Amino acid sequence: MELEIQTRQIDLDPDWRDLIERLAERLAVRYPEMLRLHVTVRHLPHHRRGLEEVALVANVEGTTLRADKQEEHVRTALHAAFDALALELERHHRERRRVTKSPGARLEGSVKRIFRDAGYGFIHHLPGRDVYFNRAALHELRFEDLRPGTPVEFEIEQGAKGPQASGVFPVGERARA
Repeated sequence: MELEIQTRQIDLDPDWRDLIERLAERLAVRYPEMLRLHVTVRHLPHHRRGLEEVALVANVEGTTLRADKQEEHVRTALHAAFDALALELERHHRERRRVTKSPGARLEGSVKRIFRDAGYGFIHHLPGRDVYFNRAALHELRFEDLRPGTPVEFEIEQGAKGPQASGVFPVGERARA
């Protein structure tokens, strides 16, 4: 993860830098999808006694997350901002992991081609429409037992290169469960 620290209207204390690096490393270990973190520490002199502001901007796979906190002391603002960002990262992490498949009817098709050495194949679904699947998508099926023509049920999702089967099941498997 790339870390960038910036200050405005305040000098960066080495202890604050160490704290930022430790807190950032903790987040990076817990949320490896975080690619970049930009930290801005700023003094806000327009308040009577002044406030310290910490703004965090995290680039993660798929989006940018932000957390801003203002406190009387920089260390307190740092902890508050990192805690807020951790909540945002957790929410984003959960959202990306959430299973959004409905329990409705699965699509039906048959295995069209198998590439055993590469661990993937294609399911014939509609005329002119084949759906990619890989070995990891199989449920209650063994990759080695699949043959062209084997009837299957499958759930579909959008993959990086188009539609792909996120789950491949034997025909009627749901009825037996």
